[in-house]
Amino acid sequence: MLDRHNERDGRTERERPLRPSDEMGNMREREVPLAPVATPDVINRWLDGELPEPTGLRGDAARSVEFWRRLGEETDKRRRMMTPAHLPNKIMAALPPLATPQQSVAPWYRKDLRITPMVALAAAAALFTLGILAAQALLR
Repeated sequence: MLDRHNERDGRTERERPLRPSDEMGNMREREVPLAPVATPDVINRWLDGELPEPTGLRGDAARSVEFWRRLGEETDKRRRMMTPAHLPNKIMAALPPLATPQQSVAPWYRKDLRITPMVALAAAAALFTLGILAAQALLR
């Protein structure tokens, strides 16, 4: 009347089989070989020009081959494109002129010196302090 739901089924550890498949005997899963499909290696060899374009592909491999084929066609189209002759001149004309012409660049010692009142005050204070320190060093 009472069902025993013990995982050992009343057997000790030594009596239990190691794997469930041992209880079933020779009945095991069997691998069924699938039809060959293009692997990334085949696709890469096709892209390198070693093999002809693979056909009869399924799934991701077919999408990958289609993508690379379309990319190759688009690249070939772009290679044959030519820029119109007037376009470089139009681009150069649209650029703003240089801010400072090359002839007006002067060395630093020929440029105008502009000092603000705060910079002059700071320089005077620094020179005064430097003079006091020099005088103390000479008197010692």
